[in-house]
Amino acid sequence: MEKKTTALGTVNNEVDFCKVYDMGTKEQIERILLANRISYSCRFEKQGFFSKLFGVGEKALCTFRIHDEEVPRAKRLVASVLGNKNKRKEIKK
Repeated sequence: MEKKTTALGTVNNEVDFCKVYDMGTKEQIERILLANRISYSCRFEKQGFFSKLFGVGEKALCTFRIHDEEVPRAKRLVASVLGNKNKRKEIKK
């Protein structure tokens, strides 16, 4: 967790929420978070030359980051997307 302390208090309480491995799931999660007014950012993973060329190893497409106080609510909201599919996804605790 990246917390910075200033004269006004703690800033930037953003934490990793989940990793997504395909574009369809990424778009579904984005729609859910936007519809429920949960601010997020996506950190895209860099792929190496061989993984692009040969598809070696499954690497995350992106990591969603949200405010740490929104994590419980976001888990409930995206459970239908992340919980019922057999594709590889991770939710941070």
